Amino acid sequence: MLTVKASHTQYQNFVETFLEEFFIQNNQQITLFERSTIITKIWSADLTGIVPLIQSTYSKSNQGAPPKDAVALLRSLIIMAYCKETSISSWIKTLRSEPFYAILSGFIPACYSPFKAEGILADQIPGIGTFYDFMDRLIHKDKILYKSKLRKFKRKPSKKQKKNQKMNNSKSGVVERLVKRVLKYDNSKLSDRIESKMNSILKELFVMPSLSMGILGDPSKLNIAGDGTCMPSQASPYGKKVCDCKHKPGEHCNCYRKFTDPSASWGWDSFNEHYYYGHTYHGFTACDSFYSLPIHIKFVSAARHDSVTGVYELKELVDLYPEIDFYSIALDSAYDANAFYLLCMHYGINPIIDLNSRSSKPTSGREFVELNDNAIPHGKVCGHQLRNWGIVSKEYRHKWLFPVQCEHCKKCPMKSNQTYYTKTLDNPRYFTPILRGSKQWKSLYKRRSTTERCWDRINNDFHAENAIIYSVGRRITRVFLGAFCCFIDAWAKEKEVTLADIFPIFKKIAA
Repeated sequence: MLTVKASHTQYQNFVETFLEEFFIQNNQQITLFERSTIITKIWSADLTGIVPLIQSTYSKSNQGAPPKDAVALLRSLIIMAYCKETSISSWIKTLRSEPFYAILSGFIPACYSPFKAEGILADQIPGIGTFYDFMDRLIHKDKILYKSKLRKFKRKPSKKQKKNQKMNNSKSGVVERLVKRVLKYDNSKLSDRIESKMNSILKELFVMPSLSMGILGDPSKLNIAGDGTCMPSQASPYGKKVCDCKHKPGEHCNCYRKFTDPSASWGWDSFNEHYYYGHTYHGFTACDSFYSLPIHIKFVSAARHDSVTGVYELKELVDLYPEIDFYSIALDSAYDANAFYLLCMHYGINPIIDLNSRSSKPTSGREFVELNDNAIPHGKVCGHQLRNWGIVSKEYRHKWLFPVQCEHCKKCPMKSNQTYYTKTLDNPRYFTPILRGSKQWKSLYKRRSTTERCWDRINNDFHAENAIIYSVGRRITRVFLGAFCCFIDAWAKEKEVTLADIFPIFKKIAA
């Protein structure tokens, strides 16, 4: 049965005692000075709240060997991310060869005598399997995904997309249908996904304490931003043939193949303008935070459009944080759909979304039309009023036809069967709650870059993207470890702790 083996205060006493014994008493203070940054960061990070969040994944029986300290395992993985180590086996070697990292993680050093270790609350350094088993407990495994690794081979798309253009949705109107479904079943929560448990850990251990510290913003009026990032997989897109087909040269086998990462797919990297094989990670960050901290992360297929992902994740975000009232959400033009505006306003969130240039093209014949004081279109040349042809309710547009006189008029090229559109006052894209183009709208939209900075830190500073990882579960763990490190860095800057505060002997040296 999993329990909290040592409180955070007991962990601090353990670290102080063992670091002093191994380094200060042996005149190796230089090691502590060189690594003082990571010492002060981990020293203040209380991670004991992980135990009740993952307690259900452990056996309730007291028989057999007790489980390893979950707090120390999580702390060790966070330190591994700080050290930019991507291999668990290499990290185990580091823990056993360098007592510093073992002590800071909360483990008894490998060189310490087993007889002296009796009575100490810390565990011995665990093996590779223990770390992998713990990482599996941090995620919610999809039984369908892990049941079979066989699927059909899909080739890389040959048609390239345009610059800064996302992959198109497979079906038109999919966002509208999803929003209607979400609103219909608004009282029920979505089923747990593979990253659901990690989002709960992110909330309880990092987001809520940061809100109480005041570094995320006002929980009664929190501004957020969202965006996705490409996450290539190191697994092969070709898979491994398991069939006994014997084809002639030039023939292709259409049988199922075995894939290391069966959930990976081909996606379009709009920034680098090339296709990649992997997944897409979508996240929401707190706009009011100076540190660009994430509050929710979702893993989806690489082929999925951001607007589709945004519908699901916004629903999960609102359900996960009933304590927070979200004021606005800043997004790029990929989310520019009428249905998405309506979903945001349903949850009382002001949408700050850039207009999609492809969906905002001027109406044909615009240069030959002008509006009168009553906003009724007239022909510039002939002065005749356009014919009212009704309202397209789904598109929030008013349809007009050019007058019949255009058939016999040669002053302009317009004909009577041509259409002209104007926006209705209830159009959610153009007439937003916060007036589009106002100072407040521009100020909130500028904070959308917080999501890009957050992904930049997770991918580059903590090697979530470049790590050689084949399993989607390991990749998700790595991404969230980078998110945890972002919060720990913010805490360290808010509550400055020096090495002299931990080891009083350094105060005498400084004096």
